[in-house]
Amino acid sequence: MYKQLLDPILRGVFLLALLFIIFFAIKMTIGYIYPFIIAFIIAVFLSPLVSFIETKWKLPRTIATLTVIITIFLFFIGIVVVIVNEVIQGTIYLMEKLPIYFQSFIDLMENMINDHILPLYQTIASYFESLDESHQTAIQENLVNFLENLANGGTIFLQSILIQIPELVSKFPGSLTIFIFIVLATFMIVNDWHNITNLLTKLLPTNILSFIYDLQKGIKKAFTGYLRAQFILIFISALIIYIGLLIIGSEHALTIAAIAALVDLLPVIGTGVIFVPWIIYSFLTGDYSNTIPLSILYMTVIITRQFIEPKILSASIGINPLVSLMILFVTIQIWGFGGVLFAPIILITIYVLYQSGIFTKMIQFIKG
Repeated sequence: MYKQLLDPILRGVFLLALLFIIFFAIKMTIGYIYPFIIAFIIAVFLSPLVSFIETKWKLPRTIATLTVIITIFLFFIGIVVVIVNEVIQGTIYLMEKLPIYFQSFIDLMENMINDHILPLYQTIASYFESLDESHQTAIQENLVNFLENLANGGTIFLQSILIQIPELVSKFPGSLTIFIFIVLATFMIVNDWHNITNLLTKLLPTNILSFIYDLQKGIKKAFTGYLRAQFILIFISALIIYIGLLIIGSEHALTIAAIAALVDLLPVIGTGVIFVPWIIYSFLTGDYSNTIPLSILYMTVIITRQFIEPKILSASIGINPLVSLMILFVTIQIWGFGGVLFAPIILITIYVLYQSGIFTKMIQFIKG
């Protein structure tokens, strides 16, 4: 009886130790090999297309690989050019209107100072003069301390931003280098795909090959599903914004909706980059006919996205909506709002591992 209990316990301990070793090995090496992992994932998607072109058009594989990579690169360049053109047109429009908006904002601030701040200052000054000298001294000291702390805090904040600027600039060449390595590695892997798969077939046992095949199939399905889900979410958000702006009567509704679709890719912040400053400005300038509709539109976009995102992700990737919600909650608790970035990766990883049957095989191993 003890042996029957001891064997599964030992197997479980061995499996946990192996998982810890794999985890720390990945943690130690991921910073050096992640461009090649990204390149391999891209190659998994591109290889079937390259093979199809190679067979259909009777082209050498090198030419077929170059054709696919260059076509995709030009396609993305085209999208960027269209978006940049829309942004430029919108910016020109804003530059024309900005002086008018700025002048109205200045007028509003002057009226606010004359109508509210100056009378308040005079009231406070008259009250201050009626206080005892000791009370006046205490208030002056507290005010000086408050202003010093505010100045110090502002200085530290600006210094931290200025310190980070050279760091961000210094990262650009490194990012460009990583991008070049990813492109080169993708080309080499896709171009040599048949030789790589043949070599793995000869070297690895059948059960490992079966696992790799299932893993590859899972990665394809999961990433394709995730990209499709993101496209649907962005399209829905942009459509709601476009229709809402048309109803409000905003000019360049299509340009604003296109920019909103682009910034919607930003984690956590998303369309708030556009709407929050716009709503605040409309409120401060007294344009309440714009403030209320814009606030309603922004809240509609947020609520709609939060409501449909778990469902669309789960439908596209194949994970239960409750599991998606739980993973999102856990990642936010661990990493804060940055956890929104990690949630999809964890979802995809869990789906791929589940589809590959690794959890079932682990349980079978522990049971013996």
